Amino acid sequence: MHSRAAAIATALGLMFAASAVSARGELQAGPTLLEIQPGATSTRLQLSNTGDELVAAQVRVYAWTQVDGEDQLQETDVVVASPPIAEVPAGGEHLVRVVLAGPAPTDGRDRAYRVVVDELPGSADADTSGVRVRMRFVLPAFVRSKGAKAPALSCHLRDGDTRLACRNSGGQPAQLGATTLVAGASKLALSEGLFGYVLPGSERLWTLPTERPALAGTMTLDTWINGQAATVTVERRP
Repeated sequence: MHSRAAAIATALGLMFAASAVSARGELQAGPTLLEIQPGATSTRLQLSNTGDELVAAQVRVYAWTQVDGEDQLQETDVVVASPPIAEVPAGGEHLVRVVLAGPAPTDGRDRAYRVVVDELPGSADADTSGVRVRMRFVLPAFVRSKGAKAPALSCHLRDGDTRLACRNSGGQPAQLGATTLVAGASKLALSEGLFGYVLPGSERLWTLPTERPALAGTMTLDTWINGQAATVTVERRP
């Protein structure tokens, strides 16, 4: 199961990086963050079609964890999409419900999932002599736990200052936006946009660029956590 989960995570991770590639501008999915609030059993995923032909889409949900500092995705039936296959008419919309089919979290930690929306092949594909790229969206989804505390990050450099590790001891996931590692007078820009997530009770690892300034003295991570500016002290460990 672990090897299968790792394979799924690798494949979806690659697709996630390319999820914004346009493929004729037909299928769209939103919102970009899905949440099932405490006491609720579902949330809405809106599919839309900006093209001039019917588009079919498949919607799947994967449980999302972080193991050994890396994202892992596994098949799940705790959260499901209804319907899992949708046809969106030209210029139209289709509502898909993301449903909590299992128990809600009660331990003060949000549960994390990824909702994967794939555009399915259509009749137009067979008539096209060139290559047509179909759309894929990979959206974060969280089942919120009542009383979950805000994310609390602690970060350190490890493995000879080649990797950054951040652990979240809070009950809510931490979405890191534009991020810069500051060491004395040196600054190392790590991301101008989304840097990644650190899930509750989990650790996330990032490999630092090989070409970087000397990292000496007091270090901090200047970032945005869930849309709020934050500065996190960075320790140095073996």
